[in-house]
Amino acid sequence: MKIIAVAASAALLLAPTTSLAQKNGAKPDFTLEPNYGSVRLETGFTPDPWTKSILAGGSIPASAARSGCEGSVSAAPDLQLDFEAGTLDLTIKAMASEDTTLLVNTPGGQWLCDDDSGGGLNPMVTISAPSDGRYDIWVGTYNDDMVQSTLQISELGGSDSSDAGAPNTDLEPNFGSVRLRSGFTPDPHVKSILAGGSIPASSAKSGCEGKVSAAADYQVFFEPGSMDLTFLVEASEDTTLLINTPNGRWYCDDDSGGGVNPKVLITNPQSGRYDVWVGTYGDDMVQSTLKVSELE
Repeated sequence: MKIIAVAASAALLLAPTTSLAQKNGAKPDFTLEPNYGSVRLETGFTPDPWTKSILAGGSIPASAARSGCEGSVSAAPDLQLDFEAGTLDLTIKAMASEDTTLLVNTPGGQWLCDDDSGGGLNPMVTISAPSDGRYDIWVGTYNDDMVQSTLQISELGGSDSSDAGAPNTDLEPNFGSVRLRSGFTPDPHVKSILAGGSIPASSAKSGCEGKVSAAADYQVFFEPGSMDLTFLVEASEDTTLLINTPNGRWYCDDDSGGGVNPKVLITNPQSGRYDVWVGTYGDDMVQSTLKVSELE
């Protein structure tokens, strides 16, 4: 059993709160199976940051784990991190288009939490001299809302520089995959994507714009016919598009889809896997719609 430590931390918010859920004994429980599985990382891991798409939120006040922690979380952790530490600090950050919070239980049983230290409305917890062992992580929201977010784990302090890594086609895509054959219906195929990340798209191909996650946002397994293939992103804010084709060629675009929407047209598409990233400018995460079409 972990023992809850009550030492003060700069990341902890100290105003006491109460709730019906607390009175009824409901609280975050690190013994439950994590909602989005687990990951093992050891110091020096690449890509850094490691990212995971998380649907943040729940009905249990984070303050049920530690007085003063903000937001509502699920009973089970969202992610379980088994970490082999080195000499670097460990940074855990969530990025979303809405206000989110973080709750972390360390291997020593200490509860850490944060609201906005990651810039804007993004929470971030930095653990100095981290211990080996299991870190249970919750991403919270306000008012019981569920919010699509991207969790980042880093030894580079949440750096947004090119040293943070590069887009990696070997990672599991954030929002899944689809198989399409020429003539597919409906056309366009659409997918909701929370765009953005901390890695410059230019680290994949010089001149590409925006910032993306390490993992692709979406994978399209495509069997072509005689028609071209178009990728288009629609959003209320400026987004960019980065695509790796089956032959390893990188395509990118900023505004060719009209307004601030990016668009990539692939003539004579090959059969195979297309890895797709939707990027943003700055550290903002933007809700967007990816459209895949043969008719555009």
